[in-house]
Amino acid sequence: MYNEYFGFKEAPFSIAPDPRYLYMTAQHREALAHLVYGLNSEGGCILLTGEVGTGKTTVCRCLLEQIPAQAKVALVLNPRVSAIELLETICDELKISYPGDDNADASNTVKTYIDRINRFLIAANARNEKTVLIIDEAQNLDSSVLEQLRLLTNLETNKRKLLQIIILGQPELLDILARPEMRQLAQRITARFHLNALNSEEVRAYIAHRLAVAGQNVQLFPEATMRRLFRLSKGIPRLINILCDRALLGCYVQNIYCVDTRTLNTAANEVFGELKNVETRQQRRHWPLYIIFLTVLAGSAALAFWYSQKIPDRVISDLRTGDTAALTTADAGSTAAPEDATTDMPANAALAAVSAESEASVSAAATAPVTDPLQVFISQASETNKADAYQALFALWKQKYSERLDKNACSFAELHGLSCLHRQGNLNSIRQINAPVILQVYNTEGGDASVTLSRLDENRAVLLSGEKEFSVSVDTLESHWYGEYSLLWKTPPYYSDALQVGDSGPVVQWLDQQLARLLPDSKATIRDNYTEAMAARVTEFQRSVGLPADGIAGPMTFIYLNTALAYDTPHLLTTSSKAP
Repeated sequence: MYNEYFGFKEAPFSIAPDPRYLYMTAQHREALAHLVYGLNSEGGCILLTGEVGTGKTTVCRCLLEQIPAQAKVALVLNPRVSAIELLETICDELKISYPGDDNADASNTVKTYIDRINRFLIAANARNEKTVLIIDEAQNLDSSVLEQLRLLTNLETNKRKLLQIIILGQPELLDILARPEMRQLAQRITARFHLNALNSEEVRAYIAHRLAVAGQNVQLFPEATMRRLFRLSKGIPRLINILCDRALLGCYVQNIYCVDTRTLNTAANEVFGELKNVETRQQRRHWPLYIIFLTVLAGSAALAFWYSQKIPDRVISDLRTGDTAALTTADAGSTAAPEDATTDMPANAALAAVSAESEASVSAAATAPVTDPLQVFISQASETNKADAYQALFALWKQKYSERLDKNACSFAELHGLSCLHRQGNLNSIRQINAPVILQVYNTEGGDASVTLSRLDENRAVLLSGEKEFSVSVDTLESHWYGEYSLLWKTPPYYSDALQVGDSGPVVQWLDQQLARLLPDSKATIRDNYTEAMAARVTEFQRSVGLPADGIAGPMTFIYLNTALAYDTPHLLTTSSKAP
């Protein structure tokens, strides 16, 4: 639903185990290496375990892409089967006929299936073909079925096992295999690996990877949202996918281009269920409130005791009788009253006067005029300030934009050869892009507004909103801005999605020509295929300008190309403050 809105060519957070979306963390690479080693060895079982949703099936499918085409694969996705049904499933997957295949009334023994499978494996081995059996969700297998798996590993020649078995399961499978009666199967496992959840840095990289594969090198999740997402998902990729998918849908409904923590929390409530959240809140509220109550009570008692020891009994007596003259006679360490003190004022009235004076001082400080121009602007900003900011941004691109005529600014941009990009960063990253951007700024009361950053040097920034313009210091701007920004960029001819190996078309040829202008020892060709060689040249350019060197030509790569080629586009920096 939201793919077109964000510019994705496909859903980036589908929970289908698509190997293209596998983000290879260090542990995923190690897991795949263990599986490849086990597959290329001469026998036994390969075990891959991990919590629900950590990517076991996706890693396994990635492994299958590396299996030779002539290999035969039997995939068992439903482990709740009997030993007979397991053997029938293997025969069906490998297209091995067996008696009763066309006769529902026929009954076969285990030996019937084992003999057929053994003959098939011997023939495949003679042709130098591998046969692989993959069991998913193996923690649900009955002990008799696990024993049957062990017996299948006995199908062998003098040199090698005839059947490679890959077992995928959740952590409880490890407990099952640790049982004494399972030791024979456990000893047949020649390679094993356990997948853990992602850490916070891997979650960031995981999301960026999936967005890039889906066709957009954009940052839709600010830092605060990332931290919240990590806590909610606990680093489980499947939960990350579900939460991100629901959050992006929420952004689409709200017509916003960045997932804030509120939208993510709403998505989490929908995903996990309100009942669970209520239970969690009740558990969190009970003891903290009780502890706070006891702390306040103990503090009050301690304060009362301190005052009873600190103030002499005679002074307390004088306060009660209103004899303030006695206060002018100092005890040890006391201070004399000022000469203009009102000695006939009751003590309670004097204390009230001091209190009133203090409250007046606090009130005056709270209502003091705000001198921060950005703070004033945000406080007075209307609901139309985002449209005003886009109007100012398009004016810098020499385009006249009106929200009344064109409701969607990004759709208007596409009509004029431009595209919107929403990102998270800092002023240094914006300096490198060297293009005007829209910033989302906040005041101390939590209000927000959109402004267009049109000029920037080392110390000052010029901001626009519609026809309003004001200058603020860089320090002031950074104190009101949390890193969200949007910009327009000039799209190359025929561009639609990020380019990667295997793509083709005129835009690939255009990219080839621009790289030839920029890179030393690079020559343009007439090819329109995005080859490995072109990906290497893109990687070289990305590395030279400080971009992530992934070889995928997305929006940021083209933006930096436009800047490097000095196209006729609006610039952010003054001549004296150009980014390196």
